[in-house]
Amino acid sequence: MPVSIIKKTTISLMLGACFVSASAFADTQLLRQPSVSRDHLAFVYGGDIWLADRDGKNPTRLTQHPAAEFAPTFSPDGKWLAFSASYDRNTDVYVMPAKGGEARRLSWHPGADVVVGWSPDSKRILFSSGREISVSRSTHLYEVSVEGGHEQKVMDAIAFEGNWSADGKWLAYRPFPQAYAGSSGWRQHRGGTTPPIWLIDIAGKKLEKIPHENASDKSPVWIGDDVYFISDRNDGAANLFSYNRKSKLVKQLSKEMVWDIRSMSAYDKTIVYEVGGIFKEFDTVSGKTKTLTIDLSAQTAQANQLRPQWKDAAANMTSASLSPTGKRVVVTARGEVFTVPVKDGSVRNLTETAGVREKDASWSPDGKSIAYISDAGIEHKIVIKDQTGGDTSKSFSLGKTGYFSLLDWSPNSQMIVFQDNHLQLFVLNIAQGKITKLDESARRSTFNISFSSDSRWLAYTVAGANHFSQIKLYDFTSGKSTTITDGLSDADFPAFAPKDYLYFTASTNAGPTHVGLDMSSQERPLRNGIYAVVLAADGKSPLLPKSGDEEVKKEMKSDGDSSKDNAKKDDAKKDDAKKDEVAKSSKAIKIDLAGIQQRIVALPIAERNNLSLQVASDGGLFFLERPQPGVSNDPPAERSGNTANLMRFNAEDKKAKLVKAGIANYSLSADGKKLLLQSTGAKLEIADAAEKIDPKPINLSGLRMRVDPRAEWEQIFNETWWMQKEFFYDANLHGIDWDAIYKRYHPMLKHVQRREDLNDLMVEMIGELQVGHNRVGGGDIHQETPIAVGLLGADFSFENGYVRIKSILKGDRWSPFAPAPLAIPGLDVKEGDYLVAIDGKTIDAKTNLFSLLENKVGKQVNLSIMRDLTSKTTHQVVVQPIANEAELRQWHWIEKNREYVQKKTDGKVAYVYLPNTGGEGYQYFNRMFYAQAEKFALIVDERRNGGGQAANYITDVLSRQYLAGWKDRDGMIYETPGAAIYGPKAMLIDQDAGSGGDFLPYAFKRMKLGTLIGKRTWGGLIGISANPNLIDGGNLVVPFFRFFTPDNEWRIENEGVAPDIDVDLDPIEVNQGRDPQLDAAIKDVTERLKTYRDIKLRVAPPMPRKLGQ
Repeated sequence: MPVSIIKKTTISLMLGACFVSASAFADTQLLRQPSVSRDHLAFVYGGDIWLADRDGKNPTRLTQHPAAEFAPTFSPDGKWLAFSASYDRNTDVYVMPAKGGEARRLSWHPGADVVVGWSPDSKRILFSSGREISVSRSTHLYEVSVEGGHEQKVMDAIAFEGNWSADGKWLAYRPFPQAYAGSSGWRQHRGGTTPPIWLIDIAGKKLEKIPHENASDKSPVWIGDDVYFISDRNDGAANLFSYNRKSKLVKQLSKEMVWDIRSMSAYDKTIVYEVGGIFKEFDTVSGKTKTLTIDLSAQTAQANQLRPQWKDAAANMTSASLSPTGKRVVVTARGEVFTVPVKDGSVRNLTETAGVREKDASWSPDGKSIAYISDAGIEHKIVIKDQTGGDTSKSFSLGKTGYFSLLDWSPNSQMIVFQDNHLQLFVLNIAQGKITKLDESARRSTFNISFSSDSRWLAYTVAGANHFSQIKLYDFTSGKSTTITDGLSDADFPAFAPKDYLYFTASTNAGPTHVGLDMSSQERPLRNGIYAVVLAADGKSPLLPKSGDEEVKKEMKSDGDSSKDNAKKDDAKKDDAKKDEVAKSSKAIKIDLAGIQQRIVALPIAERNNLSLQVASDGGLFFLERPQPGVSNDPPAERSGNTANLMRFNAEDKKAKLVKAGIANYSLSADGKKLLLQSTGAKLEIADAAEKIDPKPINLSGLRMRVDPRAEWEQIFNETWWMQKEFFYDANLHGIDWDAIYKRYHPMLKHVQRREDLNDLMVEMIGELQVGHNRVGGGDIHQETPIAVGLLGADFSFENGYVRIKSILKGDRWSPFAPAPLAIPGLDVKEGDYLVAIDGKTIDAKTNLFSLLENKVGKQVNLSIMRDLTSKTTHQVVVQPIANEAELRQWHWIEKNREYVQKKTDGKVAYVYLPNTGGEGYQYFNRMFYAQAEKFALIVDERRNGGGQAANYITDVLSRQYLAGWKDRDGMIYETPGAAIYGPKAMLIDQDAGSGGDFLPYAFKRMKLGTLIGKRTWGGLIGISANPNLIDGGNLVVPFFRFFTPDNEWRIENEGVAPDIDVDLDPIEVNQGRDPQLDAAIKDVTERLKTYRDIKLRVAPPMPRKLGQ
């Protein structure tokens, strides 16, 4: 089958090539990923691949497509240029003639296939892929023929990048990833994820390790018999090093002091490397370095991303609230403030400030103004603007420090309450222009607030040292605050009624749920009751019983007077109603603070996960009821953020009733008569604030804005720099001159050609802080329309001219949402069978198997299966390919390990794997540990653990003491604790286990639970994240808290946890099907089992023989 031609990526160099002007930017920067041949230099700029002469002159663009094209690599003979591209949202391998022509696609697998090199004879392209990885954070190396066909795995050992020696015998490669990669900014990483360079003779089963320090080595290339690579081993910028295989010595070659060398390429005796966004050429003979000046036209690099465009802002909506009477909605989206009509009228953009972020817009209760936070000038200010727009506004500076959030107006429209990221609550008196600090929380939390209708009182929550929130009342007349709950319950979501009452939630079982950092908070139900505070000392409970007695009727007047009197009464009632409406907001609310805690009344509402209380104008109490954690595991297609039920409680009938199911959030208009319902997917609806509602959708199609990319990128860059300063756990930023860092990186902005480049630049900038969990990514990047490629849940090889099924992934029989396509009972497919055709299309030597599964996910596919080569008889089976095999592969590997441990230990040792320390790790532990709790010893495997929480739950279970046995008349003895393993324990760790995967082995070791075996962990115990997303939806993670030990020492961060027994995942053994780390753990626990005395009493003492015993 011919390899497909991708015409959309091609510009012929011979016909009509677009040579660019050198006048736009002399010494263009942000040049990436050089590849050098005898005559040419290929590189990446603006997401496209470019070609220039060896000296950088005469640059021209080879590819032009909004999707990313990267990793250009010349074949050794200089005839071909291979690269990876993410067309159709699938990263695959492509090849094109080095002198121009069409690009051909060579891989189709839905995993990311990244070009890393070539075979020495220029016939095969070497690439990395995670397609057959059992657990994340790893890849293998594969080769594919330049003519197309089935890919072949180079070896079973993990490898991230590699380069063949000239004779094709030795592979220089990096065996695991580095910490500073992708979205993670982490220069000078010194934890466990500091990869070495290894040289392996796969056929000869020989391994040679380049001398390695606690540093990151990468990008190996061969020049003769020596290996050149990039390393940050000298505690400065990453530089160029060489390794002489004869002397076994490593030598530093370049002297870069400021910027890291990020990538490089070699040809003959010359190396071209990328540093500071430019290219330099290093002569390995003379040792001299020169800069290559490349001039490109910025306007032609990615014109589509640079051009100002009108875009839908609804996808980036960050807040929405109703106007006072519900005729309009004020929306903040993508840094602009809009008002959207509920029914009649048009959408108004009130701000239209390119390069400025406005947020948290709120309508004043009198309807005249809209207030919002603006970051113009890299500082926050509150801006108050006329609700119809215009240029006139009032501005109140909030100072040079602090990141602020606007909470709400006072009902009289004279005050605005807001908070900052440093746990402080403030109020702005608009007329006076005065800002007053009201309170400060002991713990990081949101201040939930509510104003009394007369604007005198503010009810708000403050988190205490015990993590419980309390309700406080601030009196704007006296300037004093009073706590009205006792701190023994977790009180939250205060909501004033128009008069008489303050409602709030309170929980007495919230304690275990509060510290979300702890795994012990997993699947803890939260029961919130709803309460009312009777505000006045002489007030009445909303639940006060009615007597049921007859009311005495007043004496009736004569008929002649009644009609006139009734008319007068009706007029008086109308006048009173108007007066009441006008006076409602200003009518004084009576609050007696003395004895107020004794006037708290529990409402007859089921204690569930109730939250977000608000009171309608008729006194109806609205609230949300959210599902409890862990109560169900829904199909993936049914999972969304619309999980809350909107409820309403009426004091008259003392019942809570469902108003609407399946929403994300809601709010009330200032007059309490309209509901705004919010659902995921930028969906807004409006309804009357009644018991029964008929929601009407709000049309957001007019929520569009003109986006100037250059101005927006400037704002994103500035806010990223600013949020590091405001949210980083150390206010001094470890002593770094952050202003100097800004001055170093900001000039690079003018070279940014697309949103992805901006992320790349910001990753480098935040990497200067040299800590983990500091990341930036996403945003308004180009998104291809995906064309999903199906997978069959199997491994394949190409043998005897056919594709053979090497192994079938059985998956997890207890997971209903991870089907294994070829493991279905009754399907006549076996390991060793040959797959000869898909939907009637024959698979030959030049056909890539996965090309026939493109756009086949979830669809019925006919497979032609051949059982043996002798008869060549085929039979047909029908299967449904899946989109992702990750869970299948993970459980396949886990079960293989568990069964291996069972066999090697005669069933005495349990094996538990933990993919992370979040929800998945919690579930895996519960599932695997308790099912094996009768065993004598335990191996916990946390290799490649992705972290999540501090796994105190796991260490608590593992450290349980045997307390009691219980004798039943029949059956086995049972114990307290009901499930525990008291014998020897070992934990497998490696360099890819981090964050929570650092804390778990740290705690395991500190608590002396057993032996740590493997390699030093990642070293990332600095926490995330309290800051908001970026203006275009991009994510920025700023670490805002950090671990220290009970000895009051900063540890683990940028250090990792060292094993007690250091064991490499030796590639020679892995290629032979062994796991040396797992074998070491088995050896450790079985040796200790020989001397272990079982403390669990499996036989009860002799039965009592006397009464009373």
